[in-house]
Amino acid sequence: MKVTALKQEGLSHTFSIVVPATVVEMQLQQELQAVGKKAKIQGFRPGKVPMTLLKQRYGKDVMDSVLWDTVNKTTQQVLAEKNIRPSMKPDVNIDSYEEQGELAFTLSVESMPEVPEINFESITVDNYSCEIAESEIIEAMQRVVESRKHFHDAPAAAKAANGDAVKIDFLGKLNGEPFKGGKGEDYQLELGSGQFIPGFEEQLIGCKAGDEVVVKVAFPKDYHSKDLAGENAEFDVKVHTVLNIHAPSLDDEFCQHIGFKDLADMKEAVRSQLAGDYDNLARNKSKKQLFDTLDDTMKFEIPSKMVEMEFGSIWDQLQQAKAKGDPSVNKPDAELRAEYQIIAERRVRLGILLAEVGRKNNVQITKEELTRAVVEQARMFPGQEKKVFEFYQKNPEHVEELKGPIIEEKVVDLILSKVKRAEKKVSPEFLLNQDDDSDAPKEKKSSAESKKTSTKKAKKED
Repeated sequence: MKVTALKQEGLSHTFSIVVPATVVEMQLQQELQAVGKKAKIQGFRPGKVPMTLLKQRYGKDVMDSVLWDTVNKTTQQVLAEKNIRPSMKPDVNIDSYEEQGELAFTLSVESMPEVPEINFESITVDNYSCEIAESEIIEAMQRVVESRKHFHDAPAAAKAANGDAVKIDFLGKLNGEPFKGGKGEDYQLELGSGQFIPGFEEQLIGCKAGDEVVVKVAFPKDYHSKDLAGENAEFDVKVHTVLNIHAPSLDDEFCQHIGFKDLADMKEAVRSQLAGDYDNLARNKSKKQLFDTLDDTMKFEIPSKMVEMEFGSIWDQLQQAKAKGDPSVNKPDAELRAEYQIIAERRVRLGILLAEVGRKNNVQITKEELTRAVVEQARMFPGQEKKVFEFYQKNPEHVEELKGPIIEEKVVDLILSKVKRAEKKVSPEFLLNQDDDSDAPKEKKSSAESKKTSTKKAKKED
């Protein structure tokens, strides 16, 4: 085999490779022998067919696989000899091959960069904590009570009040003509909930079962549908039923009904839940600060094709956000490209850095951790958990996709255990303000970016 280096610029390598005809011929004969063991040719027992006949009959059919198998084996051998760790699948172009001749191809590859050693003890990351106010615990408990409220039919002549619900049919019109998406039947609307556009619910206060009302409203100027934004509309509304709300009292009996010993037991459970949620938010803040520090201090060349792929993924998300009318991406394409090119480079650089730390420290994933990840995926689809489990059982390659985030979090925990931690008391509001993605640069954030997590989880108490 003859290997000639054609180019070496930074992480980019290009080689011309010539494989001797004898190597290709040997590989071809091995493939044909395998075929001959199964081939059924009149006059010959399986495995006893002459090589000349196998070549004549099957040579062209197996040649493509022989060539590419030879290319792949040779590529792996060259990369190992040159001590190159490819960042992505190498590009291969077959330059020439003639029957019983040598095989010539060009190999282009970007190597993984050398990541500088990091002195984690020289890095300081804040360790955030906050006090949970008694009032917040009570508010959280009240939300549990609110989630258990139910409605029952009011007397026939009862008039709807704020906080009641009504079951209605409605038909929206612009200039007397119905518009798309403006129709609903037997819809239960809680008055005062703010589910409908401003002014709609207020005009149903005082109505009773059987009433027919014309509701006049103006759509907000920033309404998501451009056809309706800022337009005046009328809704023909028919009220079927008025419903009164019934909410349980926050007392020992209610707490026992939902599985607690008493009010004090529920309060402690809610306090523990909130503390855990704030701990997670605090870690996310620390992770963001750590990533900012690493991004500022760790500068090394990164593979351009990895950046292109990451940018392409981000750009697709931006286009989807634009199509949905997301105002945060309402910028010229040139400005968005410049902004998100920086984000793509940061993500790739941090990803390589974390992977290298994980590799050097032999960070592994346990079977239990992978199982928990599958369970978490299943929980995202209530009622379809069985289908999710079956999907991962039938598609193990998708289980592999769950490993990346797990490894990243384990490496982050490893690094946070090595850096200096500065204790910092903050308010719950500070922790709830999780506007920035941990892998996005400072002041470079958009709602179109991926990996957003809702801070409302910090308020989850049931």
